[in-house]
Amino acid sequence: MLHIKARHSGTLTAILLAIITFVLAGLRTDALDPEAWQVVLYGWQETLDAIAFADAWPLSPLFIWTGIVICLSQSASLSGLNLAIFSLSRLHLETAAEKGDRNARRVLALRRNSNFTLTAILWGNVSVNVLLTLLADSVLFGLSAFFFSTVVITLFGEIVPQAYFSRHALRVAGFLTPLLRFYQVLLWPLAWPSGKLLDAWIGQEGIPWLREHEVHQLLELHAREIDTEISQIEATGAINFLKLDDIPVSQEGEPLDPRSVINLPFRDGRPVFPTLQRNADDPFLQKVAASGKKWVVLVDDRGEPRRILSAPTFLRRALFGATPFDPQTLCHHPLVVFDSTQPLGQVLHRLTVRSEKPGDDVIDEDLILVWEDNQRRIITGSDLLGRLLRKIAQPAPPLKT
Repeated sequence: MLHIKARHSGTLTAILLAIITFVLAGLRTDALDPEAWQVVLYGWQETLDAIAFADAWPLSPLFIWTGIVICLSQSASLSGLNLAIFSLSRLHLETAAEKGDRNARRVLALRRNSNFTLTAILWGNVSVNVLLTLLADSVLFGLSAFFFSTVVITLFGEIVPQAYFSRHALRVAGFLTPLLRFYQVLLWPLAWPSGKLLDAWIGQEGIPWLREHEVHQLLELHAREIDTEISQIEATGAINFLKLDDIPVSQEGEPLDPRSVINLPFRDGRPVFPTLQRNADDPFLQKVAASGKKWVVLVDDRGEPRRILSAPTFLRRALFGATPFDPQTLCHHPLVVFDSTQPLGQVLHRLTVRSEKPGDDVIDEDLILVWEDNQRRIITGSDLLGRLLRKIAQPAPPLKT
C-alpha cells in the first residue's frame, strides 16, 4: 500500500503556502494592511490543516513498482536530455541544420528558446524525482530504501543515461524531442515564467562564433594530428589565408625602383609611346631596361600611375618581334593603393577576373601598387602565392651562379 506519511503532508502544506504567498505577492498586496494580511494567511493555514491526508492509497505493490519504473525512465530521459541538448554547440547545430539534418533541426528549435527548454527539463526532472522518492518510500524501508535512493536512482537515473546521451547526443536528443515537448506543455505554468525570468536576467542564448585566434589554434591542432580529415597542408594554407587581414600592404611585395617609373603622355586613357628605333640605342628602350626589373610603371603628367609594362616582354617584342609592333597590348592595369597601412585582405577583393570560358578563374590583373610619397611598392601574384604557401613550400638553398 502507498502511505502518505506525516512529514509528506507537512511538505505539501509548506509547498502550497509558498505558492499562495508568491501568487498574492504578485497581486496588489499593498492594498491590505498588515493585520488583514495576517488574517488571510491564518485563514489559508486553517484551510490547509483541515485537508485530510489519507493514510494509504489502495494500490497494489505491482502498480507501485510499475510507477517506479516509469518514473525512473522519465528521470533518466530528462537527465540525459539536459546534458545532450546543451552539450551540442549552437554553431554545430546551425551547420548541421543547414545541411538538412532532421535531428539537428529538432534540437535547434529547442535551443532557440533555450531558457524555456532548460526550465522545462529541470521542473520535470525534479517533479519526477520527488514522485519517485514518494513511491519508493512506500514499499521500501531501512537500508533498502537508502540503497535504492542513493545507488539505483543515481546509477540508472543519472550516470548511465548521461554517459550514453553524451556519446549520442544529437541522435538521442532528436528522437526524444516529442517527449520534451510534452513536458513543456504539461509544465508550461511553471516552466514558461521561469524561462522568461532567465531571459530577463541572463539573456537569450546566442551563437558562440569562434574568434580568429581560436580558429588558428583549431587549425594548428588539426595540422598536428594524423587522423583528421584536414591535412597539414590544408590547415597551414587556411592559417596563411586568415593572416591576410593582419598584414598591411607595406609589408608585402618589394620596393619600387625609382628608375622603373617612366613618365608618358596619355590620350583617351591610353599611353602615347614614342616612335621606337627598335635597336639598343633607342632612348625609350634604354629607359625601360635601366632598372633591370621586370615591371615598369607608366605615370601621367600628374605623376599618377596608370599602366604597368612588362619590361622583358616589351624589349623582346621591340628588338626581335615582327613588324608592326603595338606596345598597348603589353600594358597592364594596376590596382593602386594609396594607404600603406591598409590590410592586404581588404585589397584582394578588388582584383578582377575576366573569364573567357566557364571555369576560367585566372586573375588577369594581379599587380598591386602601393603609391605614397614616401613609399612605393609593387605586389605581384607571385608575392601573394608565396604568402599563401608559406611553411608549405620546402625551403632550399640559393642557386649558385
